[in-house]
Amino acid sequence: MMIVSKQQMFLSLVATVVVMVLAVPSGATSTDMNTLPVISPFECTNCHLADAPSGESVTLNDFGNDFLVWGWGPDLAAMDSDGDGCNNGVEIGDSDGDGTPDNGVNDESSNPGLGDCSSASTDVMTWSELKGLFNGQ
Repeated sequence: MMIVSKQQMFLSLVATVVVMVLAVPSGATSTDMNTLPVISPFECTNCHLADAPSGESVTLNDFGNDFLVWGWGPDLAAMDSDGDGCNNGVEIGDSDGDGTPDNGVNDESSNPGLGDCSSASTDVMTWSELKGLFNGQ
């Protein structure tokens, strides 16, 4: 009968954890990408500088860094990670960050990581601005 000491069990556990951590690929996975409600047409460049990140080209843009910290949700949707004047949620097509694309949205209006808000076709208005359109104000 073999007797295993607590120290041997601990070292075995540590070795197992290290192997598991090293075996997990770094960078985005399809699970990460699928947490965004709309990813077309920008796909990988939503978060990465390269359009096909691999090896040494996995550098994240500002939205990618914010995504790592916040994950997709109302907080990240309300931010303007790339500083282009459009909230991330408007660019992604989920303005409230609830994980469901806005009504009728199939494609992103612009890339939340590239500062390209000028291509955005979605305008966000306050309720009073919208009412003003109908009241002639």
